[in-house]
Amino acid sequence: MASLSFSIATSAFDPGLVPTEARNPGTPAFREAVNAFLQNEFKEFGGTATIRVDDRNISVVWDPEAKQLNPLVPIVQKLQQGKQAEGIQLLELLLSSRPDDPGVLYNLGVALSDVGRLERAEICLRRAVALNPSDANIRVALGVALGRLDKDEEAGKVLQTAIAQDAKNPWAHRNLAAMLMKAAKPDEAISHYEAATQIQPGDQIAWLGLAEACRLTGRTKAAEDAYRSAIEIDPSSDLAEKARAGSNALAQTGFDNVKNSLPRQDAVQYCLEALQTISKMSATNVQKLALDLAMAGRSGLEVHNPNSRYRVKGLQGEFSGLAMVCFLYVVMQQIAPGADVGMDLSQEYQQAKQLFDRPKS
Repeated sequence: MASLSFSIATSAFDPGLVPTEARNPGTPAFREAVNAFLQNEFKEFGGTATIRVDDRNISVVWDPEAKQLNPLVPIVQKLQQGKQAEGIQLLELLLSSRPDDPGVLYNLGVALSDVGRLERAEICLRRAVALNPSDANIRVALGVALGRLDKDEEAGKVLQTAIAQDAKNPWAHRNLAAMLMKAAKPDEAISHYEAATQIQPGDQIAWLGLAEACRLTGRTKAAEDAYRSAIEIDPSSDLAEKARAGSNALAQTGFDNVKNSLPRQDAVQYCLEALQTISKMSATNVQKLALDLAMAGRSGLEVHNPNSRYRVKGLQGEFSGLAMVCFLYVVMQQIAPGADVGMDLSQEYQQAKQLFDRPKS
C-alpha cells in the first residue's frame, strides 16, 4: 500500500503532550519531544513512520503494514481508553490527509465536544453531517455539541431529524429528552426517555432521566420504578447515588403531603413495632440488622405503595416499603442518633417512643 502523508502547523500541536521542560515551540527540546511522541504513537499502528518537526510544520510519512490499513481504528481505541488529548492530536493529524472523511470528522468532533472544545467540535460535526447526511449518529453528536453551546432550539431540531432517520437510536431519544428537560418540558421528555430505556435497557442515565421527568410531572409510581431500575443497573455508581437521593426526596415529599404536619399514624405504628423488636435483640444483632436494612434500601423502596413487600435478614415476615424505612430509622437512632436515612421520621419516632416508654399496666 502507498505511504500516507500527514501535516499540521507546529502551533496546532498540544504542548501538554510533551514533558514540561520541552513545551517551548521553536526549541530543540520541543522538536525532539514532539518527534519522540509521534514515533511512539505510530509504533502502535505498525509499519514505519518518518517524522519531521520544524518551527512551522509537523509532517509524518507513514508506510503502513498490510494488516493495519486504517489508523483511525487504533486512534478510536485510544479515545475509548480515556486518552483524549493523544487521540485528538492524532485525529487532527489524520484529518490533514483526509479532510473530507466523515469518520475522522465525527470522531474528532465527539472527542472535542467531550473535552469542552465546543466551537471546533461544532465545525467538525457540521462538516461530517454535510458529507454523510444519512448517518443519524453524526446528527446526534452535533445535537449534543449544540446543546452544550446552549444552542438549544437548533439542537432539538437536529436530534428530531436524527430520530426521523433512525427511530431506534437510543442516543437520539435520550439526548432529545435531555433537551426537553432543559426547556422545562418534562411531559414531552417522558416518551423519549421511555424509548431510550426500551431500546437500551442498561442505560442508567436514561432511567435516571425518566425518573426525574416522572417526578416532575407527578407520576410518583413510575418515578419510583425508574429510580429503582437506575439503581439496579450499577448499585455502586455515582448515578445510583443520585437515583437514591431522588428516590428519598420523592418519598419524603409524598410522606409530608400525607401527614400534613401531624405524625402519620401508620408510620408511628411501624416505629413502635421496630422499638419492640430491637428491644429483644443484642447490640451486635441490632448493628447487623442496620446493615441488612441499609443494603435492602440501596435498591430502592416503594414507600408510597402499601402493597409493596420486602424481606430482610434478621426479621421475620414481609414488610412494606414504609415499614422498612421506619425500621431503618429506629435502628439507626439506637446506633447513631440523628443519622439521616433519607426521610424525616422524627415526629413519628418520638410519638412511638413515648408509647414504648409508657409504663406497662
